[in-house]
Amino acid sequence: MPLNFSIIESFINEHQEDMKNKAMLRHDRYRILSELGETLQTVLKDYEVFETELNALVIETIHNATSYEALLECHERAVSGVENFFLEEDTIVDVHNLFRIIRDRIANRVLDLVEEEMVEEGLGKPPVEYVWAGLGSEGRDEQTMVTDQDNMLIYSERDDDFATPGLRQRYTMTGAAGGSASPETLEPKRLLDGYFEIFARKASDRLNEVGFEKCKGGVMPVNARWRGSVPDWKKRIEERITYNRGIFEPLDIIILTDARAVKGNSALLAGFLEYFFAMLTNSKHVMKEFVQSAVLMPSALTFFGGFKVEKEGEHKDRFNIKVMGWSPLILSVRMLSLSNGIFETNTLKRIGILRDRNIIRKDMENSLIDAYFTFVRYRIINQINSRDEGGKSSNFLRPDMLGPDEQEKLRRAMKSVEAFQKLIQETLLFGQPM
Repeated sequence: MPLNFSIIESFINEHQEDMKNKAMLRHDRYRILSELGETLQTVLKDYEVFETELNALVIETIHNATSYEALLECHERAVSGVENFFLEEDTIVDVHNLFRIIRDRIANRVLDLVEEEMVEEGLGKPPVEYVWAGLGSEGRDEQTMVTDQDNMLIYSERDDDFATPGLRQRYTMTGAAGGSASPETLEPKRLLDGYFEIFARKASDRLNEVGFEKCKGGVMPVNARWRGSVPDWKKRIEERITYNRGIFEPLDIIILTDARAVKGNSALLAGFLEYFFAMLTNSKHVMKEFVQSAVLMPSALTFFGGFKVEKEGEHKDRFNIKVMGWSPLILSVRMLSLSNGIFETNTLKRIGILRDRNIIRKDMENSLIDAYFTFVRYRIINQINSRDEGGKSSNFLRPDMLGPDEQEKLRRAMKSVEAFQKLIQETLLFGQPM
């Protein structure tokens, strides 16, 4: 039985006449209220059992896991458990919360084991403090049944001779030292990056082993642009935002706005983000480009209120609900928030702050929240249903397979996003200057 207030609502509906009956004796009142109490106790007991099992999985099993095989089993158990919870409760926010708790703990344990591997191979413990951060849905606390690796790595610097012989030898053998350099002449900065390159590669492989698929777009610290010291990161931001050059692309800048610390020294990330957001929001030209990209993202609605679907191919008669529904909402909320100095990462919290500051009206807040839940709910259901297909169709929805009420719910969600985009266009692009 779901842990929500429908129990009380049903009770009130069923006993409205009894509640108005002033002639009812205390024995009858006690009997009726006892029925409610027993029902509530059953629901609360089921919830307590669920939380006990969750704590046992997260705190005991994951924390004490000594192999990646065990962590994969924990992850699979967690996905199955959260799926059952969703089908029973139908609550999006709990799905997000549960996966953050579970996957953060798994990622932390994976990185612990990777650190141990580095020591065992003679490469040493992490020579400086670092922070492993989540990006994308992981950074926003919006994970669902399927996850991939969207991560960045920031580490501090040191200029003394910290490297083990094993690290010097490994770094030279990989060719990263530049060919002619000998292990003894390598600079600390190059050795630091060499250490964390090896670390990141191991971490990515191990995370993949436990069910975190590698990012198809390469947003992982195995790639040099998603790994570096604090000065390295600041230089990349300055080059892209100030001089429109460097290894970062505009999309990379957008991705960074959702960063959240997962393991390590969170102060490293906080300090970098303070610098990053100041640079970003003070660059009116860059912000304007990002806002334009948000308001121009199309939904799946046609001019006459139908759905734009694929005309041919494996997704014929379907549309991508992530690209043509969810993404325009996420990006638009992000851009309006950043334009108003709101650096929260979670979409629902961003919407709430926009309302608290009277940037949007209450009715728009409600419609955006409803749209968010509508899009994510369909994505979760598709992820569950497309498991046998390997998740290839998890973002594609066939609208003609939905009932009239469900189709109308989708239309309302997309119209809400279009209305929000119009508001942003009027206030930020055509209205007051950014």
